[in-house]
Amino acid sequence: MKTLKFTVPAVVLLAFLNSSVMACSARDDDWTGSDKAAHFGVSLAVGIGTSRLLDDTWTAFGLALVPGVAKELYDSTRDCNRFSWKDMAWNAAGAYVGVRAGNWLLGPTGVSYRAAF
Repeated sequence: MKTLKFTVPAVVLLAFLNSSVMACSARDDDWTGSDKAAHFGVSLAVGIGTSRLLDDTWTAFGLALVPGVAKELYDSTRDCNRFSWKDMAWNAAGAYVGVRAGNWLLGPTGVSYRAAF
């Protein structure tokens, strides 16, 4: 329920921002753009970090998305730029993989992947 209180306002805010800002050209933002690896990588690293700080997976995932959302909000204020849902998809993928990898590799007792083998 706590996650729902955070998620609903965030989705409404993001939808509003996306509808009010347009890019100069629709082809400026593709799924395999040069910045997508950076979005994935930063979210992955932050996801690993938040998975170690918090026990709740969804809260760790939400916190791992904060830098990506902040970057997209900043981009939406720049000329000839917009809030990119494609960038956010890469942010979400990186955060998910990071949180899951952090929980799997670095369990509560330290390095835990050995226990699975």
